[in-house]
Amino acid sequence: MPSLVRIIRPQQWYKNFLIFLPVIFSQQLFDFEIITQNIYGFLIPCMAFGGTYVINDILDLKKDINHPEKSKRPLPSGKISKNQAIIYAISLLIVAEILAFFLDPSFFVVTTLMIVLTLSYSFYVKNIFLLDVFFIAINYILRAVAGTFLIVTSDNFGMSPWLIMGVFFVALLLSFGKRKNEIGFLSDSALKHRKVLSEYSPEILNFSIGITAATIIVSYSIYSISGPPQINDWRLVLTIPVFFFILILYINLMFKGKYKGKEFNYLLTKNKKLLGSVLIYGIMVLVLIYVVPDNYFT
Repeated sequence: MPSLVRIIRPQQWYKNFLIFLPVIFSQQLFDFEIITQNIYGFLIPCMAFGGTYVINDILDLKKDINHPEKSKRPLPSGKISKNQAIIYAISLLIVAEILAFFLDPSFFVVTTLMIVLTLSYSFYVKNIFLLDVFFIAINYILRAVAGTFLIVTSDNFGMSPWLIMGVFFVALLLSFGKRKNEIGFLSDSALKHRKVLSEYSPEILNFSIGITAATIIVSYSIYSISGPPQINDWRLVLTIPVFFFILILYINLMFKGKYKGKEFNYLLTKNKKLLGSVLIYGIMVLVLIYVVPDNYFT
């Protein structure tokens, strides 16, 4: 993969699919105008976060050179110079902001907030215990919220607070899992690469993962029972067993330590059972929302 593409981490773009949540649950996935807006809305954060990833790599350059995995990235490996990376990052952020403004002013505000939070994380917050993972989780919520501004024909559509809460805790779970993987993978050299890891003991991480997972399943169950605002019935209850299966499978893979140092996107590409479960869940959601008659579960 070309270095200019690798450095903006396309493997992390799956997070931006959260922008499509509002259009999916508002039953407007097949509206051409709306889905076109959402595709643009997906690509803009890819550029914006790509710019912040480059800046983060610049800040962590000295540490990444000695990291067993990150040393292979374009900047620490020398495939891209520091000056080239700076120009590239600034260009990506400027273009993303301009496109976001012309797409929708409210979307522009949320995009700006995501950039500010991400840069704050890179410069300072990533070294603060708990606040680091909370900043990551808030950015997940903002992705989903940004999608609500791209539903151009649905002024009255609002996201369920249970869905927002679920997105937040799923992001927390992934963040706690990442910290656990980093400690297991880096072992004694963990503190050299991320200072905040000194605050995360195995006990607190295990406890945090457990209580976060429990909160996720409760939040999703309540959301499924109450239904999305546009549907207002309990059809998504049928997806709870599959959702719970995915949750436990991910936690099991995390605790087994087979994929130390890897994130959720890597697990999806390497573990067929996890990938298959996620695909089955997605198909079930689409069928229940778009195929089942509106009055079937009332």
